[in-house]
Amino acid sequence: MDSVCPTCGQGFVENEPRYRRPDGDVHVRCFEGPRVLVVDDDPVFRELVSYHVKQERACTVDTASNGQEALERIRNHVYDLVLCDLRMPEMDGPAFYRKLRGDHPRLAGRVVFMTAHARDDEYASFIREVGVNLLRKPFPRGDLDATLGRMMGPR
Repeated sequence: MDSVCPTCGQGFVENEPRYRRPDGDVHVRCFEGPRVLVVDDDPVFRELVSYHVKQERACTVDTASNGQEALERIRNHVYDLVLCDLRMPEMDGPAFYRKLRGDHPRLAGRVVFMTAHARDDEYASFIREVGVNLLRKPFPRGDLDATLGRMMGPR
């Protein structure tokens, strides 16, 4: 039996749930298809973006209201994309991103920030420093669709 998932390339932990396939075992999380995490402290906006991503991409969408909650979700799931607000309570976007980059470097390149504060001094330097993907709020659905296509590939 292979000790590495052919889908994600990561090893298996003993007794971890997996699907047995002729080409080798696959993590349950990898078999389920794309998974997106939407992180925003505004519950209405968070649900609106989540709903649209589900409709547009037919993928699993999880939500978190701040960076700390997002890190907890990331410990339990593998995500293909993270859509994250910059300004949030408890742990804001830059703090979340720095922690993510240290703990999950593969996922750090899969983060798109959503903000109306891109030009504020506290965030402008962060955006320049790390060169993150950015959606400026309020953004039209077409911009979100284009970002999903660029980050996740065709439907």
